[in-house]
Amino acid sequence: MLVPKAEELVANPYRHDGKEGAHKFFEDGFREVFRRARENAYVDFPITVYYAFKQQDASKDGQASTGWETLLEGMIRSGWQITATWPMRSELSNRMLSQGTNALASSIVLALRPRPEDAPRIDRRNFLARLRTELPTNLRELQQGAIAPVDLPQAAIGPGMAIFSEYSAVLEDDGSKMTVRTALQRINAILDEVLGELENDFDSATRFALTWFRQNGFDSGRFGDAESLANARGISLDALERAGILTKGGGKTALIAPSDMPEDYDPSTDSSISQWEVVMHLVRVLDSDGVPAAASLLSLVPDAVDTDLCRELASLLFKLSEDRKATALAVSFNSLGAAWSDIARTAKDAVHQEVLL
Repeated sequence: MLVPKAEELVANPYRHDGKEGAHKFFEDGFREVFRRARENAYVDFPITVYYAFKQQDASKDGQASTGWETLLEGMIRSGWQITATWPMRSELSNRMLSQGTNALASSIVLALRPRPEDAPRIDRRNFLARLRTELPTNLRELQQGAIAPVDLPQAAIGPGMAIFSEYSAVLEDDGSKMTVRTALQRINAILDEVLGELENDFDSATRFALTWFRQNGFDSGRFGDAESLANARGISLDALERAGILTKGGGKTALIAPSDMPEDYDPSTDSSISQWEVVMHLVRVLDSDGVPAAASLLSLVPDAVDTDLCRELASLLFKLSEDRKATALAVSFNSLGAAWSDIARTAKDAVHQEVLL
């Protein structure tokens, strides 16, 4: 042994008489660490915590990281308010221990401030009301920070947990304290609601394509179903076909995948351009030719197209692709969302240079 192991804070079942003993050691240790840190904390200055975690357990509500919940519970119970979280890509899934054990899968940085000793309590209804009021603005600010769509749910925990940990307790209807797991579930549910509400801001062609994509992806579906859906949105399938969004024939309809979009597309001459078209072509160009080519294409998009909505569309399509288990598509949409700030900045510079010329 080169270093002491007894006090190392790690949930290792081999050292602590099995899984339950390891979990208790891990949980108690975290609480003690943050309790001591809280005793000597300066009120005017935050502290940052860099945390790597991998443990997951299956529950009826889906996948939940028990180590992550233990960390958050330990911080909050020790008198800390979590004011921000930011995910970091630093670990390979096969880096530690051995193949398949996946000791470290994700890393996250948290910012903490001491919670006042006289912090008030809040009931469940008012807590959820605050989430619904404040999270939409916070999420848009996160998107402005060039965060990749795949990281948005993790980053959204920050503003959500800032509200939760601002109070000494969030009380359920039966008077019990809301757990971190329940709070995380509510934050994620409201995140889904916010992303869903964005659909009302898109143009009619994009709203049709989103609904069809949710049902069929880029696979063919029944013509009659597509026609009914288009009519409900005040648009015709013929118009969508002329716009280059879909193909139809033989009683079938299918959206055109990014890889099948025409390479000679010029958005500046497109009289029926939609946010959907812009995103599909940007994905194609980014995948094949990189950021400069995507920026060149974006610089040709007319000012009438809200490019901020195009970025939000890429984030939404990433989530829908993940839900459909379409991994390759999810990667492409995530890449566009992650590179959006660089693409938009380069496109703006290109337009500025043209004006000067």
